[in-house]
Amino acid sequence: MMAKEIKRSKANHKNIILDTDSHLEGATQIAPEVIEIIAQIATQEVDGVYSMRGKLSDRFTSAFGTNSRGKGVELTQSEDGLVIDAYVFLQYGVAVPRVALAIQNAIKSQISSMTDLHIAQTNVHVSGIIPEKVLNKIDPNNLFDTVTSSEESN
Repeated sequence: MMAKEIKRSKANHKNIILDTDSHLEGATQIAPEVIEIIAQIATQEVDGVYSMRGKLSDRFTSAFGTNSRGKGVELTQSEDGLVIDAYVFLQYGVAVPRVALAIQNAIKSQISSMTDLHIAQTNVHVSGIIPEKVLNKIDPNNLFDTVTSSEESN
């Protein structure tokens, strides 16, 4: 399926209609949320990505048990094609430019192969760096670091 041009559906202004070379009647529509989910999954599979940035609405919906789809990805449409912005938190110690390039390539590759849409731009916004989790060295059986009577006799 070859996308020549992206058109907005008149019935539903949110969906993107793929213009194909097919001689069959009918159209293929893709909701922007689907493209955002593809970009989110592609980003999360890149080594060095800790998580995606969430929005306030994402935190609200996750509190009620629903999964926020497309979290950390914003999709806009320009004259040149789709513009994708990915907002990520990276793991401490990674090479930021290398991980950002890998994210751009992963998003472009997945969206192109799954939808045949033209990606004009993929922007990666590093929202933060997450350090490695430090193991807690407090003994839960000895919270106040007190010496037991058996240790006193030694």
